[in-house]
Amino acid sequence: MRITILALLLSSSLLSGCASTSSQEPESNSRPHVVNNVIISEPLVVDYVSESNVAKLTHLINYVKLEKDKLAELLYERGVIYDRMGLRTLSQLDFQRALSLRKDYADAYNFIGIHLTLLGQYNEAFEAFDSALELEPEHSYAYLNRGIALYYYGRPELAIDDLEQFHVKKASDPYRAIWLYLAEHKIDPEGAKLRLIYNSHAIDKNLWAFQLVELFLGRIDEQTFINGMAKNVSSTRQLVDRLCEGYFYLAKLKLQQGEEEAAKNYFRLALTTNVYEFVEHKYARLELDRLYRIAKKRFEQANPS
Repeated sequence: MRITILALLLSSSLLSGCASTSSQEPESNSRPHVVNNVIISEPLVVDYVSESNVAKLTHLINYVKLEKDKLAELLYERGVIYDRMGLRTLSQLDFQRALSLRKDYADAYNFIGIHLTLLGQYNEAFEAFDSALELEPEHSYAYLNRGIALYYYGRPELAIDDLEQFHVKKASDPYRAIWLYLAEHKIDPEGAKLRLIYNSHAIDKNLWAFQLVELFLGRIDEQTFINGMAKNVSSTRQLVDRLCEGYFYLAKLKLQQGEEEAAKNYFRLALTTNVYEFVEHKYARLELDRLYRIAKKRFEQANPS
């Protein structure tokens, strides 16, 4: 159970900060801009609340005498904020420090595993995820993140096992069905599509992300999907979140269709949102790096020295 010391100490300032941020946001910011048939928005910026929380947590960590478990919790919380701000190295350092104080911190192992996956250190990442699951066998997101790591490591058959575990815990979640589909598609594209059709029956059709399922099933086309990302949005943040997710999965679809250049552009659009905490943003960079390496290898093969 998470320690609530931060919430107790900072609750009034956090609430006032959130209220002032949302009330001062210009209404026009949430309006999408269409350029060359794609929707763009201003990238997410680090908000005052996150910066303020980092400052307050840092003060507590450095100047308040705390028990080891409480200090580990504050380090973990600051690490999460750093991750949300895109400061991955600082985030990783805090998670490591948290683990040095509390060896049974499953959430910290899970985050460390994600960062190691992004660095391509897969064996170490698997060890971190395994540790998280040994400590908390029902840690759903450790299954997701280990499954994604196995997927990028080139072991989709093992990824399916983990992603299936993640999916069955909440079959109404479209993202869970999609990640399972992506892994299954590596092995059996037609079977994966049939499975996604079956899994789609359990998904809440009122969720915006159900459009992602419709996209992969070919029930809506690319432009219809893009146009749909801007419908019924109430804030800049909601729009930017959708763009990050939508362009990432559009890129994945384009890769399945063999359109690598289009995929690169959609991955780039996902990255421009700056929604650092989203899985889709994290792995858009990894996907691009892989595509660049493939392109470089093809160039070298075509132009031997």
